[in-house]
Amino acid sequence: MADLLQLLLAGASVGAVYALTALGFVAVYTVSQVVNLAQGEFAALAGLVAISAVGGGLPLPAVVVLAVGTVVIVAAVMQRLTIAPVKRMTTLLSIILTLGVSTTLKAAMLLIWGAEGRGLTPFGGHDLTVAGVSVQAQQLWILGVTAVVAVAVGWFYERTLAGKALRACAEQPTAARLVGISIARASLLSFVIAGLLGAVAGVLASPIYFSAWDSGLALGLKGFVAATLGGLTSVRGAIAGGLVLGVLESLVAGYVDSGLRDAVAFVVLIAVLVIRPGGVLRQRAAAGI
Repeated sequence: MADLLQLLLAGASVGAVYALTALGFVAVYTVSQVVNLAQGEFAALAGLVAISAVGGGLPLPAVVVLAVGTVVIVAAVMQRLTIAPVKRMTTLLSIILTLGVSTTLKAAMLLIWGAEGRGLTPFGGHDLTVAGVSVQAQQLWILGVTAVVAVAVGWFYERTLAGKALRACAEQPTAARLVGISIARASLLSFVIAGLLGAVAGVLASPIYFSAWDSGLALGLKGFVAATLGGLTSVRGAIAGGLVLGVLESLVAGYVDSGLRDAVAFVVLIAVLVIRPGGVLRQRAAAGI
């Protein structure tokens, strides 16, 4: 039983990182139908910036602000330079454009930080042992911050004027234009949100899973699979998808073969696309966000 609980905890912590990444995909796709393949690079960039900032002697709060701010700016510039100029955006074109941005970011990170993976200093706290299960303080940070962010994102879309405007653009873009909502500004805001979510995921995960110039590739793909489980349009579905994917990976690695961990996401993706392309965990009432 202790082994099972240990695997579930490990899966939930990595699944929380997938969930944050998946929320970034959902934020962008619902507004502009753009599949942002650079989402994983947002996380990798945030982790590397945070590591450099810690090396420069900055305190943790300043490090987090700097890392998140840097990625948000990169996401906004990306939207203005590659997405906004396109008048007729298609999903295929968005994949090509964001893949180009992803490749550019990876090359820049390789040039600046080199090929070696690095880990951010763990956040404060003490590791625990509960009922034979080892609980790392960083895992609690990941789960706790993810829960807070998930609630904040839900509150933003449900309660704020800007969030309701994004929902309107996602559900009825023509009607949104008629009432004066700028789709271009909504798209920019969605990329800012995606950058923020990706940066939080990258900073939280770095102490355990390390950051490297190419670490965003796997994270981005798994975040996309998690978002796909929710139909790419559901906040709750993306969160649930990330947790389910993380737990499945952990169980397969623990009980079958650790070498099959990375294959789980792609098996799940194929199954979803074949059996239920609308998303397994998507709620019927979750039109748009």
